[in-house]
Order: sequence, then structure tokens, then C-alpha cells
Amino acid sequence: MTIAHTPAGAASAAPAPARVDLARTWMLRSPLAGGLETAADVLVLDLEDGLPAGRKAEGRERARRAAAGSPVWLRISAAGTRDGEHDLALGRELDDRLAGVVLAMCAGPDDVAHVAASLPGGTPIVAMVESAAALLAAPAIAAHPSTRRLAFGTGDFRRDTGMAADRIALSWPRAQLVVASAAAGIAGPIDGPCGPIEQARDAALHAVAMGFTGTLALRDAAVAGAHAGFTPSPAEVEAARSLLSQTPDGPVDGSYAPTLARARALVERAEALAAL
Repeated sequence: MTIAHTPAGAASAAPAPARVDLARTWMLRSPLAGGLETAADVLVLDLEDGLPAGRKAEGRERARRAAAGSPVWLRISAAGTRDGEHDLALGRELDDRLAGVVLAMCAGPDDVAHVAASLPGGTPIVAMVESAAALLAAPAIAAHPSTRRLAFGTGDFRRDTGMAADRIALSWPRAQLVVASAAAGIAGPIDGPCGPIEQARDAALHAVAMGFTGTLALRDAAVAGAHAGFTPSPAEVEAARSLLSQTPDGPVDGSYAPTLARARALVERAEALAAL
């Protein structure tokens, strides 16, 4: 992934990958932060939680300046709120310097429709599911034509539902987002931040097992572990290629077809990530 290098104190952002569906790590960074370089696949300037209430205007101005260097991703506040409307106004102003938006607190497909209609045509939208009601609406959110990915806002979801930060407790909502994404034909969802940095790879491997294909990140130190978890290993790729090379000609037993499909998907993903 090519990263933009800028002088100290300058506001700039890492360019987004050409394919939103392949991005593994989505770094949320306040526009007020001193340095905006990152090893993550996508740097998202966070206009929602990344800015205190009294510094929203300052943060938007810094995001505006960052976009002068390369197109930027923005995390915008909830649709229909005052801050959300100001964030959308900035997105319209940036026009082709807006790479995409991460929509915080998405409540349903109407929120996606509102954001899509308020921004330049074709702007990619990653919709964050952060409440019980939003989870129940996830199939409709994922099916909206402007939704490119779903993201799981684990912190706010847990606050809304009372669920613990426990893999078993969160397995059902995670599975719902995976199923909604698959049914809509979009890439697997983006998980919430991994937690302690030393757990980044393990958290990513668990997310992959659940069907997720990326994660939000808050600290650059977590990126290497997350990438290791979300990227097929050389051994996995070799095993998949070996399996595919041994496939007999002619019809394949139906019970074996899913195994072959998973092997093809793994090889294709590994090749696509290597090309980023």
C-alpha cells in the first residue's frame, strides 16, 4: 500500500485502495492529530468521535486541507443530525477529493439513501451498525445500492445492548452482519477495533473465521497483526492451489464443490491483496 509522506505538522492522508472491498484495515484518526501517515489500507479522518464538540469546525477545516494532497475518507456523524449535515456539506465541497465515507450510527437504509443523495454520485459508503435496531435492519442496509461494506461498531453496540466484550456473546451479531453482507452480494463486513495491540492478529483470525474481511483500527501498532490475520498465509495459498490442481476433470461431487469454491476464493483474495 502506498503511503503519503508529508512534512511534520502537515495534514495529509493515505490514499485509499482502488478496491474498497479488499481493504483490511481502516484507521480512524482525528483530523486534529499531528501525524496522519499510516500503514493501514485506508486512513479515515474521523469527524464523529474523533472531534470534541467544541472543535468540530476546526476538524473539518483540517480535513479540507488534508484533501488538497489526495482524496480522503471521512467518518461522518449520524444522518439527520446537525453535525452530520455539516459533514455532508464538507463532502459535497470536496467533490472528487472525497474518496468515500464511513457513516456512523447508521439506523437503516433511509440513512444510506440520505447520505448518498447528499454527496457526489457514486461516493462509496461504509455503513456502521452500532445498535440493536440497526442490526435488525442490517439486511436492508447492506442491500442498498450505495452501501459498499458494513462495519460493526462494537463499543456503541455493547452499550446499547448490554453485551459483554466476549466472543461468544458477540458471535450472533457478527454472524448477522456476515449473512446480511453475503445476501446483498457485498464484501464481508469490517469488525470493530481489535482491543489490545498484542491481540490484533488473534482478533483478526477470529474475525476471518466469522466471515469478516477487515477491521477498524485506532493505533498503527495494531496494523501489522491485523494484516497478518486478514491476509491468507503462504501455506494456506499453497494448500489451496494444490487442492485445485488435483481436481479431477469432469463433474465434481456436490459435497466437494464448496471446498473447491473456498479454495478458489482464498487464492483470488491472496492474489488481489498482493497487487495492492
